[in-house]
Amino acid sequence: MATDLSKFAADQGIEYFMISYTDLFGAQRAKLVPAAAISDMQRDGAGFAGFATWLDFTPAHPDMFAMPDADSAIKLPWKPDVAWVPADCKMDGTPILNTAPCAP
Repeated sequence: MATDLSKFAADQGIEYFMISYTDLFGAQRAKLVPAAAISDMQRDGAGFAGFATWLDFTPAHPDMFAMPDADSAIKLPWKPDVAWVPADCKMDGTPILNTAPCAP
């Protein structure tokens, strides 16, 4: 069972989560989410516009959602009230692989 990020926040004194993924050029893309909203993000994902993140999409594509990998969350040592959480991106419920972008 995945780590409950709300409990992780309460236990670790986390105020914000940085939900992050890597675009095709190797740049980190992230959304800073208040701990009060992390349950929704863990269930539904953090929304991003795929066309704006170098993933070979157009504005005609639906939004993509970065699904946090809760078991990989870490508290940032230089900013202890923030946790970094890597994410896997999905569009319309389908995983997005950096090597196989969705067709329009």
